[in-house]
Amino acid sequence: MKNRLAKTSNSLWWESWRRFKKNKLGIACTIFIVIISVISFLPGFFSPYSFEEQLEGKELLPPGQEHLLGTDNLGRDLLSRLIYGGRVSLAVGVFTALISLIMGVAYGAVSGWIGGRIDALMMRAIDILYSIPSLVLLILVKVIFDSLSLITHPELKALMGILVALSLVGWVTLARVVRGQVLQEKEKLYVESARSLGDKGWRIVIRHILPNILGPIIVLLTLQIPSNILFESFLSFLGLGLQPPYSSWGVLAEEGWKSLRSYPHLMIAPGVAIFCTMMAFNLMGDGLRDAFDPKSR
Repeated sequence: MKNRLAKTSNSLWWESWRRFKKNKLGIACTIFIVIISVISFLPGFFSPYSFEEQLEGKELLPPGQEHLLGTDNLGRDLLSRLIYGGRVSLAVGVFTALISLIMGVAYGAVSGWIGGRIDALMMRAIDILYSIPSLVLLILVKVIFDSLSLITHPELKALMGILVALSLVGWVTLARVVRGQVLQEKEKLYVESARSLGDKGWRIVIRHILPNILGPIIVLLTLQIPSNILFESFLSFLGLGLQPPYSSWGVLAEEGWKSLRSYPHLMIAPGVAIFCTMMAFNLMGDGLRDAFDPKSR
């Protein structure tokens, strides 16, 4: 029976992969994400200059042969800063999404599996968090963390603040989805079969239920990453996120906004990077959703 359950799970994953391969747009977006991730996390191989190198006499140059995206007001190559900034933006988006995933899966699985009054109490706590707009809650958590004296280094404190804020805000939606999936799955026959074979409690959740709801969880993860990238960029744009010398796409957009009319290339480059990356993650997430649940197309 266990072998049959494993074979069924493997066949479902194989069928999902076959459906996803037919989605040319989803595959193209996946390739784009891989390329931009490699470039961002290996900047030494692709960046023509250091992100902090100031070139005298080359301040505010427009895009050209020597500097493909131009330079900023301190003579720093904008393409290099964009590559290094991508490493921070992508790392923040992926890392906070993974933390939110762990928190949401754990909370939702406990709530859905136990049920009863504990489930109702845990869901009321989720409802309270849902009643607060995400952006307001994000700023509130960020301000509270910054007011604490846990970290004295200002740049590191700003980075940790944005990581904590995004991680604590993003898990709520994941928890509700996982809880609903667990409620559905625990009533199915394969759970009864697992119980008849001697599996009990959390062993069933970990070995049988979670692998069967992994598809929707992966889709939510791919949609959570661009959301976190946008929130990080927005907070950095408002001056509440990362601070120099850290360079992210949001920091670059905030710096470019100050001289948008005179030097629009300073704002256009990080704006296009944010837009293209978010679009790629969203389209890849749509492709994965269609692959794991073809009825939703």
